Amino acid sequence: MQAAGLYYETRGNEGEPVLIIQGALAEAGATAQLADTLSEAGHQVISYDHRGLSRSSSSVDVSIESHATDAAELLKAVTDRPALVVGTSIGAVIGLQLAMQYPELVRGLVAHEPPLPTVEPDPEQLRGLDEVAALARDDVFAAGRHFATLGGPRDEDQEDGASPEPSVGDIQANLRRFFAHDFEAVRAYNPDIARLIQSTREVPIVLTGGSRSRGRWEYRCAQRLAETLGQELIELPGGHVSLVSHPWATASVLLSLPVFKES
Repeated sequence: MQAAGLYYETRGNEGEPVLIIQGALAEAGATAQLADTLSEAGHQVISYDHRGLSRSSSSVDVSIESHATDAAELLKAVTDRPALVVGTSIGAVIGLQLAMQYPELVRGLVAHEPPLPTVEPDPEQLRGLDEVAALARDDVFAAGRHFATLGGPRDEDQEDGASPEPSVGDIQANLRRFFAHDFEAVRAYNPDIARLIQSTREVPIVLTGGSRSRGRWEYRCAQRLAETLGQELIELPGGHVSLVSHPWATASVLLSLPVFKES
């Protein structure tokens, strides 16, 4: 389905809405198993392709703020109720901005390992991101491979039977778009921490990290932000891609969180 120029999918017609905001190049179907499980638990689950990715229309104005506006317009088109938002990676960054810009649309946010260079300014990581940006100017596949190695090998496993739906978009076009726009948008993003702290008075925010990501930069970003907000970091099973690699175990943790129970 299409709304606000975005391709989206819904599971469950009734129940409290949950918006899943994917990471990087992940399309709506990447978290289908998680979405199915949350739907079976009584939620209406919405997932979508980011602006410019695969089945969603493109735009020259790409920033975290514009991504948050996209998510807001999608929510207004699909539901008349505030939604629980679950964002991962860049999707977690978008979720944080969404909670600040449109608190009336967000009943709660779970932000999994948001990459935030200004919150956790690791010089080695920042040098690596510079190297990725340089590679992307000539070879997006080489940039993608180098991006995946930052911080060393990832200790990822997965639940038996866990598998995202096959991608439908043009991987090269999506990589070009990602490195030209979304990658740079994250690097340029400097969240207003004072505003974010104030937003938590209206929108409960939960920071999560993967149990297999401990010590990695994205985990430390989540950990640092959780400390800033006066919270304890919650761990999800798996690593940076917990929503895809451990859909059922992740759903179990999400459904146990107070923010999910306070309907």
